[in-house]
Parts: sequence; structure tokens; C-alpha cells
Amino acid sequence: MSERVDVLVVGGGMVGSAFALLLKQGSPALNVVVVDAERSEMPAPEANFGLRVSALNQSSEAVIAQAGCAQGYAQLRQCRFQHMQVWDADGTGQVRFSAADIQTTHLGTLVENAAVQALLMQALGDNLRVARVQSIQRLQQGWQVTLDDGSVIEPALLVGADGALSRVREAAGISTSVQDYGQHGLVCTVRTEKPHDATAWQRFLPEGPLAFLPLADAHQCSIVWTLPTTQAEAMLAASPSDFEQALAKAFENTLGAVELVGPRAAFPLVARHAERYCEPGLVLIGDAAHSIHPLAGQGVNLGFLDAASLAQELLAALQAGLPIGHTRALRKYSRQRRGHNALLLNSMTGFEWLFAQQSPAWRVLRNLGMRHFDNNRLLKQAVMSVAMKPAGVHTSLQ
Repeated sequence: MSERVDVLVVGGGMVGSAFALLLKQGSPALNVVVVDAERSEMPAPEANFGLRVSALNQSSEAVIAQAGCAQGYAQLRQCRFQHMQVWDADGTGQVRFSAADIQTTHLGTLVENAAVQALLMQALGDNLRVARVQSIQRLQQGWQVTLDDGSVIEPALLVGADGALSRVREAAGISTSVQDYGQHGLVCTVRTEKPHDATAWQRFLPEGPLAFLPLADAHQCSIVWTLPTTQAEAMLAASPSDFEQALAKAFENTLGAVELVGPRAAFPLVARHAERYCEPGLVLIGDAAHSIHPLAGQGVNLGFLDAASLAQELLAALQAGLPIGHTRALRKYSRQRRGHNALLLNSMTGFEWLFAQQSPAWRVLRNLGMRHFDNNRLLKQAVMSVAMKPAGVHTSLQ
């Protein structure tokens, strides 16, 4: 016997869980089920920081609050950063951002992915099912999802929030444009000799950007080091002392000596964008719809905006007397989000290309541009405001 539900979300990561909670907040009577292969556990307070962290902007934090998790989120170990400093390794160009420039408390918050996911999953309660998806089939009317616990679910709306290699997207036959950067993002946690001063640091090197992201401990940073694949493999294989020296040198010893805290890992950098976000009875959000170069840290922030936009359109359709997952709501969500996501994706690809250029002319132009931008207060204010609170996207369902 098949179980019929209003909404089935495949993928209980931060974006999928937040979306489900937004729906339940807006319409408690909806039967919403989130399926994920495992339940994320809250890191112990004394545990090392996780390898995967996110720089959440204020729009994403508003989504988490609207999902009913503001109190729990405030209790997570996190670092609100007030400053950001970006500079070019080949020249004197640099850009400095400050929360004070736009009269706000912080530019973003560094928090562990696992902690946010655990918080949101806990809030889901009985709406979360821990199981693996065995198959996804298109029916004459709608979709059928079979789980490895024997459950067969037929949702009125199937939501793919299952990451860059989305099975939901594959089952729907939705193709993607792919940009393989030939790079890996090497991640680790380090202890720094000097305090990070609640500042996010990023140095653009010829092989890719290197970011030191501030953690709750004033002397610990999360590292995202973009390297060509072969160099990333070499850095993973290097001894801790050799790696620490190479990392400190690449960062110009800006925070003094560095010491590894825990393991290192690396993941391939591939940008993807789905050719469409929806079709009858099915819709994609988060990395299932788009994945982006991490140099600006916008990936999960775009996903939270997807979640807010889709929940808003679905709830508006319900209030208008339309069924959940009505085509009009799905298409409106797609129009609102796909163009914005494409703009950010292409911009990050362009930035990555620009800083990879090593000819003297490009280096001069790049540094002149950075200095001009840094001296233009109004332009910086406009860019910061858009990055933190994108226009045209509502993060409140009130």
C-alpha cells in the first residue's frame, strides 16, 4: 500500500529541513515528510570544530528564525564576523568590508554545517524519516518513492533537496550545465598565533583563493584553500609540519604561525546548474538545482533563499485555494530564483577566471579595480547590502 502525503522532501540537509519547517510553520495541517539516510547529531561542546562550515548571511539567519529555530540557533557555537579583508597575492589591490559601513551588527556568521543541520532535524520531529531512497518512479499522475525500510510514498509534491548529485533531478531527466574547475577545495581547522579579530580573510593566489574563516574560538579558523587537483592531493599527503608551513606562507603569515587541529579533507569544485527547476509535481532546491564555486561562500545562502521562496509561493497558492504544488506556484518560484542563482554562479566563475590571469596587464587592471572599489564607499555599501539581503526575495513568510 502506498502512503499519500502532501509534500515529500528528499534530503534533510540544512536547505531541505528548513524548507519543510517553513511549510509547517505556515500551514501546520500539511502532511510533510523529510527523508534522509542519517540523522545529524549535534557536535559535543568540547569536540573539534567540524570540517564543513558556512558563512550564513542575515537573510539565511532570518530563514532559520522563521523556521522556528531562532533560540536553538543562538545557542550554537558560532562567530559573528564584523570585517572581511580580501587581497590579491600579485599586487597591492585589496578590499576591506566592515559591518559598521552599513550600520549593521555583523556581515555574517560562521557556524558548523552539522550543528545547523542537527538543530533543524531535531525541530522536524516526527516529520523526519531516517531511510535511504531505493527508487523514484514517475507515475501517470505524479511520483512514487520507495524507501529501503519498505515504505512506498506518493506525494502530491516531490521536492529534491538531495545535493549536487540529486537522484530526484536524475529521475526527472533534468539535465545540468557543468563547469569543472579542475580544482579541489582543501578544508581543515587551524589554530592561529594571532587572534582572527572576527574577520573573514581571503587571499587570491594564482592557483585559487585561500580563506581563513573565523570560528567561535578567537584563535581558530576554518580553512578553505582552492588548489589545482594535483596540488591539493600533495597538500593532503604532506606532513602536518610541512602543511602548516606551506599554509602560513600562502597566507603571508597574516595571523602568524598556524597549527593543524584535526584532519584535512578535499572535495572537487564543480559548478552545476539545472536547465529547469520544476515540472509537474516536482521541484528542485539548493544544490540539487545549483552548485557554485565556494570563493564567495554563497552556496548555502542561495539554498536558504530557494527554501524561503518556494515555501512562500506554495503557501500563497494554498491560501488562494489551489492544491499544494500547483504548477503556477512552481513556475513562479523558478522564475524568481533561477535567474538570481545563474547571475551569482556566472559571477563566481568570472571572478575565478579573472584572478587566475597572470599576464602583467591583467594584474595591473585587477589591482586598479580593487583599489577603486575599496575607495568607493557607496559602491561597497551597495554590494554588501545586496549580498546580505538580496532584493526581491522575502525571508519572512509573515
